[in-house]
Amino acid sequence: MTSSRPHRTELSSRADIDALVKHFYEQAMVDPLLAPVFEVLAIVGLDEHLVVVGDFWEQILFRTTRYEGSFTPVHRALHGKYGLTPERFERWRELWHESVDELFTGVDADRAKSKADAMVTALRRSTTGM
Repeated sequence: MTSSRPHRTELSSRADIDALVKHFYEQAMVDPLLAPVFEVLAIVGLDEHLVVVGDFWEQILFRTTRYEGSFTPVHRALHGKYGLTPERFERWRELWHESVDELFTGVDADRAKSKADAMVTALRRSTTGM
């Protein structure tokens, strides 16, 4: 019996983060619940955005200092325009976990999921008060 799942590797480098972020965004941009929020990236520039998101996750997971933004104000603005509902936050979290699990394994993969859980909690509180 063969598995259709590709061989998962340790999440251990910036290249891995870039692959993860790209895979996640490919899924999010066609997800019925998330696509309306993510479609704005087609206008502002997905490629540039993916670099920034990669910088963010690299800082979170590997303690680099490339990320220079603040994700809370951006998400507040998105909430004002698109309504970042609890369902959308939960779907984002689910899709992130699925993306991590599909591609990677190991301590940093687990941390990527737990950090995402913490981010969802913080963003829900700051944008929706929930």
